[in-house]
Amino acid sequence: MRSLRITARLAAWLQTAADARPWLWTLAVVALPAAALVLAAMFVTYRLVDPLPPRRFEFAAAIAGSGYDNVARRYAQILARDGVELKIRNSAGAVENLELLRNADSGVQAALSTLGFAQASDAATLYSLGGAFDSAIFIFYKGAEPITQLAQLRGKRLSIGTPGTSLRPLVLRALEAGDAVDAASRFVDLDYAAGVDALIAGDIDVAVFPGQLNAEIVQRAFAARGIRLMNVTQAGAIAKTVPGFKRIVLWRGLVSLSRDIPDADVELLATGNSVLVRQELHPALQYLLLQAMREAHWAPGPFNRLGEFPSEQPNDLPLSPTAERFYRSGPTFWQQYTSFWLTSLLDRFVFFVIPIVAALIPVIGFAPRLYHWLGTRRINRLHRELGKLERELARGGDNASSAEDRMLVAEIEAAVHALKVSRPFEADLHRLKVHLRMVQDQLARSASNRIESRALGRAHPLPR
Repeated sequence: MRSLRITARLAAWLQTAADARPWLWTLAVVALPAAALVLAAMFVTYRLVDPLPPRRFEFAAAIAGSGYDNVARRYAQILARDGVELKIRNSAGAVENLELLRNADSGVQAALSTLGFAQASDAATLYSLGGAFDSAIFIFYKGAEPITQLAQLRGKRLSIGTPGTSLRPLVLRALEAGDAVDAASRFVDLDYAAGVDALIAGDIDVAVFPGQLNAEIVQRAFAARGIRLMNVTQAGAIAKTVPGFKRIVLWRGLVSLSRDIPDADVELLATGNSVLVRQELHPALQYLLLQAMREAHWAPGPFNRLGEFPSEQPNDLPLSPTAERFYRSGPTFWQQYTSFWLTSLLDRFVFFVIPIVAALIPVIGFAPRLYHWLGTRRINRLHRELGKLERELARGGDNASSAEDRMLVAEIEAAVHALKVSRPFEADLHRLKVHLRMVQDQLARSASNRIESRALGRAHPLPR
């Protein structure tokens, strides 16, 4: 009951306010509901349609201290400048990275992986951000006889990485394709650094590992006595035969120009590496990661030219729409000259404000008509009453109806005098007053005509 009384009082107050201040009624009926509708639509879109990017996400790298781990930490340093934390998840290598990325419950949303391991079904949940860098594959061996073909490795003791690394299955495919595996071949499960130590100690015959030319493990292998780097003369054919491999050249003297190491051009195998993301990773974070990739890999290196990485092709998976725009259109104006978070806010503003404004155009066009109707509704009602009275006067009537007409005109006149309108509707009110005077004049003439008719009837009675 109390709520009903409050509602009744509120309605009475609104009606009183509407009578006293018509503009207040217009504001309450048109402006406030429209503003509330717009704000509600903006809030829903802001929260649900295009949320702000999170401030942290998880990135899968390889074992601590590996090339993947170093690259991921470089990305983390770059993203930290924009207030985004890149949490690094260490793993056994690219194969495990891909498995973590496929598992939505793992928490990993981005990862480094080697080309050649993604499956066709991954395209339903994963995107590629493009090629990040190439990893040269170094094959060091101990022996006086030069080894240039994979078949020469038959029957030897080899270290090709531990299970879970991407290199191991790729090398096995290449060895099988080159008929380099037989019953006497033995594979030793050692990490890359331990493999080089075992090769130097003579415990194995061949150590295969990826690395950068200036990496400590590579320099140690070059400096060891009796250890030689294999010139893979069939590298081009292997790259065509085994997906995931490519051919590169280590130019003569590139390791040490003064000591002429190597003393001839050496053909090597290499693997391509790309950054993969889950499709639900926020586009703004994808763009930020692409910028980190460009900063980390844009410079020239021993096996790549300036600006070769990050690269749009080749990729196992389709590029994300964000990556396509990044490679083909470059950064937007806002991305070039504003901070990451301000750019995100501006993008969201354009995203939800423009559609809402477009949707409100019909409402905006209808609002003036609604405003005019609300401002003139009482004036129009009185016009209709006067018009009805005019038609009755035109038909004529008896004395009783004449008295009723005078009472109605008096009520309308009182309503007109009590009527208060805002400035835009003063002309409408003036027209109503003119209409009222015309009806009053017509009513007076009608009364006068009836009096004259009665007087004429008494002066000239009809014959009987």
